[in-house]
Amino acid sequence: MSDPEKDYKYNILRLHDQKHPTAVAEHNSSLSAKGWNYKAEGLEATANSGTPILCASCHKSNALPGTGVDDIKPLTQALHSKHTDVTDPDTGLTLNNSTNRNACYTCHPGATTQCLRGAMGNAKNPDGTSKMQCQSCHGVMSAVGSSSREGWFDEPNCQSCHQNGERYTEAVTDMLTGTLRASLDNRFATNPDTPMTGKSLYRYSTGHGNMQCSACHGSTHAIYPSAKAEDNIQSIQAQGHAGTIGECTACHTTVPFTSNKGPHGMHTVGQAWVDGHGDIAEDGGASSCTACHGSDYKGAPLSKTMSARTFTTEWGTKTFAAGHMVSCFDCHKSD
Repeated sequence: MSDPEKDYKYNILRLHDQKHPTAVAEHNSSLSAKGWNYKAEGLEATANSGTPILCASCHKSNALPGTGVDDIKPLTQALHSKHTDVTDPDTGLTLNNSTNRNACYTCHPGATTQCLRGAMGNAKNPDGTSKMQCQSCHGVMSAVGSSSREGWFDEPNCQSCHQNGERYTEAVTDMLTGTLRASLDNRFATNPDTPMTGKSLYRYSTGHGNMQCSACHGSTHAIYPSAKAEDNIQSIQAQGHAGTIGECTACHTTVPFTSNKGPHGMHTVGQAWVDGHGDIAEDGGASSCTACHGSDYKGAPLSKTMSARTFTTEWGTKTFAAGHMVSCFDCHKSD
């Protein structure tokens, strides 16, 4: 009886055998040396004999160290370069010409899992369309499949978008090449040479208290707050609301008072800061505020409140809704 879930996988093996009929036979010695018992007749025959096929047995994947045969294209290059000219029947565009996530969701977990489901994926333009797509960070499919790109390691990092007091919505300056924006500062940066020389990856980086960045921000494609409720459970349990874990009390039983020792050089968040920050600002510390509050001190995306807050000030009680971009002039006169 036909099983669609198996049939399409067998069809992939059959097509591979048709296009590369001698591939297994030519590389069988290398495969055997790695412990793979594939039949020289091809991949479909191997699968029919009861041995599962792992694409990375021949095509190197950095997600599976030690895989691959040296003279065969890496998996990410083989798959992405192969499909650049494939036409999406729903749009009439080639996958390489597409600039939205649907082109990627054709293969990567999409409609249900939603790879791009975090804060960046949820960002909207005024007309309700998505502000950021997979291509905003990775470039188009040919860029991802470029022979000069090292799969899983040549990835956008935090400072590609968060730098110099700005928050950009594209990590790449050229989608066709996947060229990343040059970094101007490292306040919101991933660790250099992590996990190896020349690489700087979010998923391996650590920050405040030597904690993994993902401990406070969430996993790479599900940055808090995520569209999936289950992704937000940790942040809600830690601080009472979804979003970047930024409440000092989530970790500290006694909140320290500091102007620059918090995550990314932040100051203490809360009433204690409202009461005591005046002397710091008057002593010349205000210039450091621009990284989050904007060059004009009128608020910026990085100064948004993560939850509704009420403070007591010398000008009376001030209440800010969640998402308010805190400005110096919320309390102080602009002159």
